[in-house]
Amino acid sequence: MTTRLHCSCASRSPLTNVALEEGLPAAACPDCGAVLLQMDDWRRWRSRSADGATSADATGVADMPADQGHARACPACARLMQRLAVDAQGAFRVDRCGPCQYLWLDRGEWQALVHRGLAEQLDTLLSDGGQRRIQNERLQATRMLALRQRHGDACMDEVLRIRQWLAEQPHRDEVLALIRATEPLNS
Repeated sequence: MTTRLHCSCASRSPLTNVALEEGLPAAACPDCGAVLLQMDDWRRWRSRSADGATSADATGVADMPADQGHARACPACARLMQRLAVDAQGAFRVDRCGPCQYLWLDRGEWQALVHRGLAEQLDTLLSDGGQRRIQNERLQATRMLALRQRHGDACMDEVLRIRQWLAEQPHRDEVLALIRATEPLNS
């Protein structure tokens, strides 16, 4: 990682070489604490990680990083980086430059990824399929919230319980037909 790259924060400080984990080089801004990670370096680190455990200190992770809310320019090529969600709750987003294969992490985002068990899943998480999965989870959560507001928590909890029970029934279609039937069952 070169130190000729500069941060986009107000100080425009040159990025300095750091290690996010043992064997995982990155470049960090000494002023704002942001980190620039080369995805090839991350892939090499992940492939060497035999036990799958990261050693980053998870202290202070209770304070989730605040989403910066704006796209940033890649420090290497000046193109706007993609803002990619890390989860359906939208706690924060990471920025990626596709052509340069750089990932920009604001202060605390690497620790948050480690804490959530996502640090070793970046390829999957940031892929088109991973982003579609996150979007689908977000839409489902929004729909459930609307249903709970409309029908109440008790009703939706019962609906979910019944759906689970139906999924376990060997003759589900027949049970559904019996439920939908308009004539009394005891005749």
